[in-house]
Amino acid sequence: MKSAGEVPSTSPIRDVEEIFDRTSQYGRYQLFMLLVIQYSMVNAAGNYVFISFASLKPTCRDASIQTNDACQLIADCPANVTEVVFRSLYEGDIVCPHSHLPQHLQTVQAVGSGVGAILAGHIADYYGRKWVTYSGAVQMTFFGFMGAFALNWPMLAIAMLGMGFSYGVLIDASMTLACETAGYLLAVNALSLPVLVLMLFWVESPRWLIQKKRYEEAARNINRISRWNGCNTTFCADNLLQIKVMDEHRTTCFSIGALVSTRKFLAYSFVMFMSALTVEMCVAVIIFDVQVLAGNPFLNVALYGILRLWVPLFIVLLEANAKWFGRRTLFISSQGFTVICFASVVLLSLFQPIHSLTVLRTCLAMLGGVVNSSIFFTVYKQYVMELYPTVIRALAVGAFGVVERLGGAIAPQLVAMNRWAWPGSAVAVTTTIVFISLISGWAILPETRNSSIPDVLELNGQKSSSKSCTK
Repeated sequence: MKSAGEVPSTSPIRDVEEIFDRTSQYGRYQLFMLLVIQYSMVNAAGNYVFISFASLKPTCRDASIQTNDACQLIADCPANVTEVVFRSLYEGDIVCPHSHLPQHLQTVQAVGSGVGAILAGHIADYYGRKWVTYSGAVQMTFFGFMGAFALNWPMLAIAMLGMGFSYGVLIDASMTLACETAGYLLAVNALSLPVLVLMLFWVESPRWLIQKKRYEEAARNINRISRWNGCNTTFCADNLLQIKVMDEHRTTCFSIGALVSTRKFLAYSFVMFMSALTVEMCVAVIIFDVQVLAGNPFLNVALYGILRLWVPLFIVLLEANAKWFGRRTLFISSQGFTVICFASVVLLSLFQPIHSLTVLRTCLAMLGGVVNSSIFFTVYKQYVMELYPTVIRALAVGAFGVVERLGGAIAPQLVAMNRWAWPGSAVAVTTTIVFISLISGWAILPETRNSSIPDVLELNGQKSSSKSCTK
């Protein structure tokens, strides 16, 4: 397996974690990847924030005009008494006279994102991580520009479906309604164009290459990462031969049934399913209905983002210094905090909506959403990465990404239910799901911190969850 003139400089490796211990777990290469990912989020964040404003309904100072239909209000209210805080979808004949379209367009995009996530999970486990991710970035930019030039709601719906699909492929992250003016979307997507170049400097996952028995390529990529991190350690293919890989042919791929192929995986997958539902529902029931929160909607959304800035530093400090504070503790404490906040919001909804109570409800809803979508989201993703082996890891991420999008698709409908059922319906349903996630996680999840990440799926003679992908 050696290349000509190549001499092994290290002893044989039996676990992939040993490689990263020798090449630096967190070096310049990992920092570069982090920065590129954060840069790619410029587009996602810009579009995500826009949803909170694109569906804002105008108000009319003419007391004689009383209607809950935004399109009807725009048509009936004279321009000089119409208050518009942000140019929304209800203007410019984008959705009107179909005033119900925005919530359904949000669901369309969530569905597209879910389809992208599950397809990306399957494809990335077979073809690798790098180029699947890159294709998502290209599609994201294309459909973003398409949305910028949308002239009507069918064109916008296609763009949103495409943007949802591409975000599911790219980062397994949520993306919601994005439309107002061509200038806005042009700027957001143009700023992200350099990402397409920067991603080309990434290397394919050595862990995945080893499982596919592509040892020469894995060794080259490990050495590139080592040089990025300023390490002198080098590897050759022979160093990697003793790492445990699947016995099946290297082109074996797995179906979603692998996630429930054992009692242990079935239990883990139930917890991850319920947890995945919460990560978009908790934010969506707030952001999709931002106009009902106390205070300025622009300030509320800005605060929602600002209050999450400290989380990466918090997680890094915990990882580096708090040896006793593991994944399980973080999972239970963060989800428990969200349950307390959202349950309090539900209780306060039973009282007369005076200003002070509305402000308190807004603060509690924002705090619960911030903790769930930042701290809990981080530890939930860590569990998905650490519970499932390399050969089905991308499949697991994609599958639970679909569940996240399912939560994102349900949320706009729950918000609509607030208007015809009970005003606290959306938060009440969300609180119930968060509580189930908390209790099941407490009962089932193990501590995975400082444990080796599994690479091989032990099928115990069961072949029903895998098949040959050989062409």
